[in-house]
Amino acid sequence: MRRVVLFLVLLLLAAAAWWAYPLLQPLLRYGTLPRNLDRPLNLLVLGVAPEYRYYHQRAPENFRGLSDVNLLVRFDPTAKRIVVLSIPRDVYVRIPGYGWYIINHANKFGGPDLAKQVVSSLTGVEIDAYLAVSVEAIRNGVDALGGITVCVEKAMQYRDEAAKLDINLEPGCQQLNGVQAEGYLRFRHDALGDIGRIQRQQNFFHALKQQVLTPSGLLRLPQAIASVEQNIRTDLTRTQIASLMGFAIQQPQLVSFLTPGRFGQGWEVDRAELQKLVQRYFADAPEATKASLEDLRGREAVVLYAAPQESAAIEMRGKLRGLGLRVLLREIETTPPHSEVLTNGEAELAEVLGGAIGLPARVSGEAALYADLTVRIGADLVNPNGPSQ
Repeated sequence: MRRVVLFLVLLLLAAAAWWAYPLLQPLLRYGTLPRNLDRPLNLLVLGVAPEYRYYHQRAPENFRGLSDVNLLVRFDPTAKRIVVLSIPRDVYVRIPGYGWYIINHANKFGGPDLAKQVVSSLTGVEIDAYLAVSVEAIRNGVDALGGITVCVEKAMQYRDEAAKLDINLEPGCQQLNGVQAEGYLRFRHDALGDIGRIQRQQNFFHALKQQVLTPSGLLRLPQAIASVEQNIRTDLTRTQIASLMGFAIQQPQLVSFLTPGRFGQGWEVDRAELQKLVQRYFADAPEATKASLEDLRGREAVVLYAAPQESAAIEMRGKLRGLGLRVLLREIETTPPHSEVLTNGEAELAEVLGGAIGLPARVSGEAALYADLTVRIGADLVNPNGPSQ
């Protein structure tokens, strides 16, 4: 009996060693034991585009290319949430020493230190550290996780020989490998351009979180971390990394939204609305706000639905009008798996509406542009009685 127990213990230790081995190099470089995050930490995440020396020839990665992804991320232990603000690459800002450029040039001109300065000036948020990520991290990380299940909202085709980017995706919920995920995240050749790409990125963040928290995702997580370690650069200290590790173990809520604004010369930021969101989600002591059904009156809601859910969408329109909302129906190509209420920041309004119509609510930049609230009709919501006006 003792031998059996000893064998099982050794087998368990061997399995644990196999699981943790891929983390050896990252642990030697950054590793420390998880600890509590005792105050909010603001991190600038830069998705750095590759550079080329000659046609079709990639230059060695130095993380000084254009930052086509710009995320201001707040890890907030008080609210137990992670807040992600996506800043479009086409926002015009004044870059010290260079004049007016779109914001993705800041990293190219002066590296992450200048990028932090520019983003801090735009948002009014003090940034503690940066994390620069190259495009290879997408391919390597997603493949190491065994793929990510994403609902691709429409057909995406694009080919760029110089960038070695070949995007060929059909609409529908499907598992994407690393190359496909990179294409999904980088595609911007449609009417919404970079804004559509940001919305897909936020959809991907949500899918990634769900994937990582599955038993399979947790099993593959060490390999995923090890696979992207060579594709990142950061000035986070060991203490900060330990604190973020400890915070992640608590499974905080994820809140993501798009910098408010409109199409114009690039993406023209609505500074007043941005400051409202910053005060709401990035302040050390945000004021608690409440909403009621009365606050829904006069607001604009967009109902997103695919053709099979048309009757359910029409019924939903009637419910929303009954609550005093102005409603637009908008057909999309792919039916999402779940119905939900989305908002680009006004969480309380979304929660009130969600409670009134029996759907979960989520803050995400996936919400329809310019609408106060978005109701997305999924495959789980069907009107058995057929269309009715």
